[in-house]
Amino acid sequence: MSVLPNARSLRVLLVGRHFWPHASFDAAGFLAQLATDLYRSGVHVEVVTPRYAASWPEHFHFREIPVHRPAAAPRSDWSMGRYVRHLTTWLKDHSESFDLILADSIREESQAVVEAASAAGIASVLVSAGWGDESDPAWWQSSRSARRCAATAKEADAIIVKNAAAERLMIAQGFPPSLLHRIEIGFTSSVNNLEDNRSAARNRLAAVNSDLTTLPESEVVLCTGRMQKTGAMQWLASTARPLIANRPDLRFWFVGDGPERQSLYDFLRADGVRNSIAMPGSFVDTTDLMIAADVFVHGDRQGLDFALPSAVSAAIPIVAAEVAELRSLLTPNGKPIKRIASAATSVKPDDPQDEAVAWFTPGKSKSLRIAIRRTLDEMPQAKQRALQLRRDLVRSRPQTKAIEAYINVMTRVVQEKANGKSRIATDSNSIETAS
Repeated sequence: MSVLPNARSLRVLLVGRHFWPHASFDAAGFLAQLATDLYRSGVHVEVVTPRYAASWPEHFHFREIPVHRPAAAPRSDWSMGRYVRHLTTWLKDHSESFDLILADSIREESQAVVEAASAAGIASVLVSAGWGDESDPAWWQSSRSARRCAATAKEADAIIVKNAAAERLMIAQGFPPSLLHRIEIGFTSSVNNLEDNRSAARNRLAAVNSDLTTLPESEVVLCTGRMQKTGAMQWLASTARPLIANRPDLRFWFVGDGPERQSLYDFLRADGVRNSIAMPGSFVDTTDLMIAADVFVHGDRQGLDFALPSAVSAAIPIVAAEVAELRSLLTPNGKPIKRIASAATSVKPDDPQDEAVAWFTPGKSKSLRIAIRRTLDEMPQAKQRALQLRRDLVRSRPQTKAIEAYINVMTRVVQEKANGKSRIATDSNSIETAS
């Protein structure tokens, strides 16, 4: 399916605002995983992304994948126009050697992708990014320039949406259903959360950053993402002190970067828990973090494309904010998860611990504290439920099927574009012959 009729491999150019090494952005993790999985499936992949410093090289390889940084990253509304123009020019100059250009969001980059692909006569595919209030369809209502992105998106050859809510919202905004292709987030089972792996992962992390040094019996609560004014990191910080008071060996790892990093650090230091906290910055690969930690906290709609699926892949017990998007993502086949493993058979059927995930009320520190404490107190059962959750999600929504769906959509639009060119050429020859 990844091969065109003439037996040549599909050649795809991926365009995204954030790529390696921007691991604190979930979009970067999603795009890196998409590029890697497409490459492993036989697709020729290259990536275009902006550079955020003059010292950054314009070209490098991420694993075996060529990455281009032709334009400086936008830093304001004024520089956004210049960035889009520069990106469009570069894409027009280089896109003819590709079959398709794919943008990982329907924002400013999508305008450059659609224009350049149309000029080169190749296919364009856009991916609707974000969830809930932070999704692309919600962002289109924020300004006139954002609405122009939505209008331009209707000229693309295909749009991939990740959930039913986004699909319904786009149809309500005038997108033809035939243009939309729903491909839900996939899950893998590549990580074994065994005790020997846990110890080895902790040793590797401690060698990289001494702040991540822990005792064998230490329990670790992990939270990843952007450090912003609201969200999981702020809520977790506010509940750290009472949890540490009851469990002196408990450790909290805040992994990521963002505008509120310093204020978060100052708050934790003033709360007297600095020695139990690690803030090591961003990790390009979070695999060891997921294996080494005991609990993963996810508190908002960010991180649903990569961070949360990574936690599921590691079979780490998850404490998550109870919002519709998270429940939908963590529900195999759309059916509520009400299953416990044999280690937890003593729990009553209607007990909250019967859930595969420990849910808490968003913005409520007490609710988060109770969910974390309950998970730590019932760790054997929590691990069994995490393993069962991974089995269910890998069975119902495997990452391999998601990548196959991407390749199917891309191959089809490329073939349709080629057939359209052929029809136009045939019609032109017929007109000339008749004349």
